Amino acid sequence: MKTYFTFLERNKLFTFVNVAGLSISLMFVLLIANMVTRQLTVDKDLPDADRISVFANEEYAGGHYNLGDRLQSRYPEIEDWSAISVAELFIKIGDKTVQAQGGVVKKNFFEFFRLPLVEGNREQLLADDNSIVLTRSAAIRLFGTEHAIGKTLTVIPCNNATFTVTGITEDFDNSILSPDIEMYMPFENMKYINWSSSIECTDMNYAGGSVLFFRTAPGTDLNRKSVDIASYLKEFFWLYQDSGTVKEANFIPWYDFYFSKTSPVIPMNQYDFKLVAIFIVVGVLILLMAVLNYISMSVALTSFRAKEMATRRLLGSSKQDIFWRMITESFLLTLLSFIIGFILAKAAEPIAIDLLCVKLDITGDLNATTVIVYILFIAALTLLSGFIPATILSNYNPMDVVKGTFRRKTKAVYLRVLNIVQCGLTIALLTCSAYLSLQIYRIVHTPLGYAYDNVLIYPSYGSLKELQLFRAEAKKLPFVKCISFSRGVPLDGGNNYTTYIPSADSTVEMSFQTFIADSAFLDIYHIQITEDRHAPLGGNNIFLSERAMKTLAGIGITDYFTNDTNDRFQIAGVFKDFVISRNLIDHDIHPLQIQIEHPDSIYPSNISVEVQDGDLNVYKKQLDKLFKIAAKDFSFDSAWYGEQMHTLYADFSRLNSLMLIFTGAALLISLLGLTAMSLYFITQRKRDMAIRKAFGSSSMKEQERLMRFTFASLAISLTIAVPLMTLGIHQINKIVTFDSTFPWWVPVASIITVALISLVSVYLISLKATRENPVENLKTE
Repeated sequence: MKTYFTFLERNKLFTFVNVAGLSISLMFVLLIANMVTRQLTVDKDLPDADRISVFANEEYAGGHYNLGDRLQSRYPEIEDWSAISVAELFIKIGDKTVQAQGGVVKKNFFEFFRLPLVEGNREQLLADDNSIVLTRSAAIRLFGTEHAIGKTLTVIPCNNATFTVTGITEDFDNSILSPDIEMYMPFENMKYINWSSSIECTDMNYAGGSVLFFRTAPGTDLNRKSVDIASYLKEFFWLYQDSGTVKEANFIPWYDFYFSKTSPVIPMNQYDFKLVAIFIVVGVLILLMAVLNYISMSVALTSFRAKEMATRRLLGSSKQDIFWRMITESFLLTLLSFIIGFILAKAAEPIAIDLLCVKLDITGDLNATTVIVYILFIAALTLLSGFIPATILSNYNPMDVVKGTFRRKTKAVYLRVLNIVQCGLTIALLTCSAYLSLQIYRIVHTPLGYAYDNVLIYPSYGSLKELQLFRAEAKKLPFVKCISFSRGVPLDGGNNYTTYIPSADSTVEMSFQTFIADSAFLDIYHIQITEDRHAPLGGNNIFLSERAMKTLAGIGITDYFTNDTNDRFQIAGVFKDFVISRNLIDHDIHPLQIQIEHPDSIYPSNISVEVQDGDLNVYKKQLDKLFKIAAKDFSFDSAWYGEQMHTLYADFSRLNSLMLIFTGAALLISLLGLTAMSLYFITQRKRDMAIRKAFGSSSMKEQERLMRFTFASLAISLTIAVPLMTLGIHQINKIVTFDSTFPWWVPVASIITVALISLVSVYLISLKATRENPVENLKTE
């Protein structure tokens, strides 16, 4: 191996390009592989997971707690069931009050899922209504130790009842169940938190108050009886009787639920399988580019090692000896790159966790299986990278080296094919990345129809009197422009109010997004009133959006309307349409209505404070200090409206950042590879250029010839790039659905970028080669 290390030392560019390219690509591959493996093995240790399903309708996964016993008593396939709801809890320990997310569960929850425990008897964990189970991290946070069994705490929303810790569970890792839930209490306490979701609410008013889980007997599937179950629910469950929008009863298998498009009514972990597929494809593409670089450069430099291998053949080495020597050299370079890539991946792990929104643990997930997989992967990568160079050097005739014809014989067509493939992949990846970035930019910058400059949002804590006191004191601050109490803001879309309006010959269904607010709401969000009929505040006097008014005018309603329950609504005026921003791609104009009430009559769900330009951090601190008086012991988070908008777009912004990072890595690897290939092709053509120059050709003509050759390769690479970019854009349109014209300049810009990289690379490298004295390249012939 001494000669190989000498070769690496003398050919530093070869060493750097291959080690850097492989290491960077392996960093991405290791991170993506860890992410994909975790996504595909969620809850792999959960007993009987293949027999557990989640109850859902066509809108969401959820139902009322009281459905569980009814379904189990009617359908013998159901062995057992459980349920969970989520509530924000305020816990008092001594004189300290803390906030935590709590799970309100059926008492069999831990036995149903057989969840791992740190301490406690699984069968008795929640036997008492005033028992509570903490996660390991919650026990440490609340009591300073994970051994907290027997300790007590007060749950303020549960009528200030005292609860005793009966068990400690492990923090959830790589599970559908949310790791944000820190404590679990029996569902019998739901009557204190939300009566409509409780066991005592036999009318099941809150139809989506819980997520229900069913475990069925082996070999059975409740979906086979979904029609019968939906018919049965229609007999007693109002959601299936009155709304007309919910008709299905579905049971989503546990493992399918993780990648399901059906969202649960409480926070649970789900992921988009399309994103997993995208990351797999991107990882393979980046690795393929690095491998192509290695093959290209190794073959490009075979002529420099030909004399060494010819000498070994003349001294008795066989073809097999040369072949495996080259494979061993490929293994050493691959192993070094893998080690560097692993270190880089571990260093980049925190950034990847933030961007991918999943937990990664490359070192923590190391075990015998992963080590074996890594070894097999290195072996496969070694063979893939080293096979072609090893085959070339082991199969040539040593006399070709002596005659000086070996260099010409290594002008293989497949090397040009590799270069064409690499250019095509780079163009396609760059196009898809740029298109995704543009689509996200369009969505974020689409006019919303309202404004939110310097608006600070507070939640609703405390009594109405205390909130009114906060408003009065805040108005005295010189930097405060306006304060509004409302139920709903454009960001959350307000509340949906679906009403049925009889007309002359039919009944029209109107799904209004409704805001109940004071008049300051209109000023803060710059909502434009186009028609004001000066109706009194309150009552059933409502302002309608232009779209809603147009729809009603189409059935002859201009002044008032009456719904199917004979409630009369007076139209107080009309305002310009605006977009509700409940999610990234929901930019449809919904029918809207605003009911303007007297400020003192509204118990708000949202408090909006508009401040002047200035030091916003200082303003926020002063307002937070005032609001703490109203919130008392309750912890709260205030946030600028603009920050909440950015949070709304966070998932797709992260996807955009990932694509930009992947594209940057691909461009870097591609640049290294294109430079290497330029060196190769120019080296291979030195003799031909020398002959042509001896017969009168000029340096300029030789440069033009090389540029034409490169340009022709780029043109051929479009046959690969165009189908790939078409497929990629089609998939992006599925993920980010936004109605817009396709920007023709994006693929053009990508092609020009890659073309410039290639042509400039060839031009700079060819400057010296085309100006060399032709005698220097002919005297060895």
